[in-house]
Amino acid sequence: MDRKLAAILSTDVAGFSRLAALDEEGTVRALGLCHDRIAALVREHGGRIFGSAGDGLVAEFPSAVQAVRCAVEIQRQLPGLLDLPRERRLEFRIGVNLGDVVVSGDDLLGDGVNIAARLQEMAAPTGICISGSVREHLDGKVPFTLTSLGERALKNIPRPIWVFRVDWSRDMPDQGGDGPAPLLATRFGKDQPSIVVMPFDNLSGPSDEYFVDGMVEEITAALSRVRDFFVIARQSAFTYKGRFVDVRDVARELGVTYVVEGTVRRGGDRLRISVQLVDAERRTQLWSERYEGATKDLFEFQDRIAAQVAGAIHPAIRSAEIELSKRKPPSSLRAYDFVMRAYPYLWGHNKDAIKLAIPLLQSAIAIDPAYGRAHAFLAWCHAQNVGYIWTEEPERELELAMSAVDAATPSIDDDPTALTAVGGALSHCGDQERAAAFLQRALALDPNSSWAWARFGWVASYKGEPDRSRERFERAMTLSPADPLAFNMRMGFALSLALAGSLSEAVSIAREVVNRRPEVTWPYRMMTAWSAMAGDHETARWAAKRLLAAEPDFTIERYMTRPVFRDVPGWADEMTNGLRQAGLPER
Repeated sequence: MDRKLAAILSTDVAGFSRLAALDEEGTVRALGLCHDRIAALVREHGGRIFGSAGDGLVAEFPSAVQAVRCAVEIQRQLPGLLDLPRERRLEFRIGVNLGDVVVSGDDLLGDGVNIAARLQEMAAPTGICISGSVREHLDGKVPFTLTSLGERALKNIPRPIWVFRVDWSRDMPDQGGDGPAPLLATRFGKDQPSIVVMPFDNLSGPSDEYFVDGMVEEITAALSRVRDFFVIARQSAFTYKGRFVDVRDVARELGVTYVVEGTVRRGGDRLRISVQLVDAERRTQLWSERYEGATKDLFEFQDRIAAQVAGAIHPAIRSAEIELSKRKPPSSLRAYDFVMRAYPYLWGHNKDAIKLAIPLLQSAIAIDPAYGRAHAFLAWCHAQNVGYIWTEEPERELELAMSAVDAATPSIDDDPTALTAVGGALSHCGDQERAAAFLQRALALDPNSSWAWARFGWVASYKGEPDRSRERFERAMTLSPADPLAFNMRMGFALSLALAGSLSEAVSIAREVVNRRPEVTWPYRMMTAWSAMAGDHETARWAAKRLLAAEPDFTIERYMTRPVFRDVPGWADEMTNGLRQAGLPER
């Protein structure tokens, strides 16, 4: 059977049987006019209708973005098409899914179509529901707010599906393709408070910038442990650093209700922190507090701030016991300083950044040998050298990574960031079962950690579980829509597609990643193999050429020694053959 990836749009009329019973001929005539308008809009957006049943239509589009734009335009135009009393109006429900479908002549079949129909059934009259696979393609391309309805079990669909509602407005023009759309806002349940901790203003000087950033990260992590909040990831919030922005714009772009702002001033051994909680829509200050004390009280300050902000957001939370795990702080803030200075290099995704991070972490450990987070990040650094082949001594780097894991483990049980670093390190080193255990613990402590969800997604891929992997990467990207590590999440999502057989879609994502992040070269390795496996030898040769230009010492033999290939031998063989077909050197 022929298969392809397609965006499927499914429509029906809410309460059609009742309307037909009231006036069968008039309702059928109105339905015909509406279907004609829908057909015209589908054509305008590059789609085609391939199925109809009663009051419903099903259409396919080559683009998820175009399918959603068409859905919104249908809902905007149909109410003004006919002058009918309210009780006689035809109100359509629409579902949109992106998935693999079976081609049968002019018809399309399979779960990709069935999921769209189930989503349409969930939509309210004049409403639109989309799947997580569609939402993942919309960032920056449409101006509509999306509201998560959570993971849903759909009839006759074997796995839960993430569902989002498109909150369109008749007064909001479709962005089209001619200009940049605002950052896509995503709300997680209308009754759940949503909050972002903005970068704090540093009133001390450039040398303390890392210290202020660390303060914001710790407050964000502490708030994330309160299950009554949805907290935007630190990485998305930090895209606003150094910019003057209106809190209403922040609320619109990130889909939040409340904004936390603050300032930090450090003078000698004294620390002054001012924090305020703002209702973004009304621009009103709900709560503010100032803290002052010795720098040795830093970690106590963080817990107090998190507790009081939590209490100010929702009255019911005031009496709730805030489940903050007390980290074991380093015995000296000098060790903390070294770790914070290493932070920017931990996510560099090239070997030069890792070379800068390792000595800073070693300095922190020299000052405080029991500092678990420093050991965890050191494990992460050495493991990246193994996983991305950034070393001539992989056995030595593997040994150093595992040694750092052992040193970190006794003192990180309540530190989700360190647990994620160790889980990621173990995954790179080939131990997916232990990696999963650390990542599950991290997510139990901090369920809004986009990094933990992303690393958990890589674990699933390395265990040969593409469906679980895709869901986890969708969760990670939804939690942090403007994450600087979004390219890594996108590549992880692409790997899940490739493992599931959607090679062309995976190659398309990889091409997008290398175009946007030319300094990150490892995606060319995957892109080369996937293109060849898909039969696209022209793209495979192009990617192979770019790969060798960036990594002249690359060989298939060396690449296939990566520990992550141990648990998926069949996939490893396919990758090897793909690299060979692209003409890359064997040794």
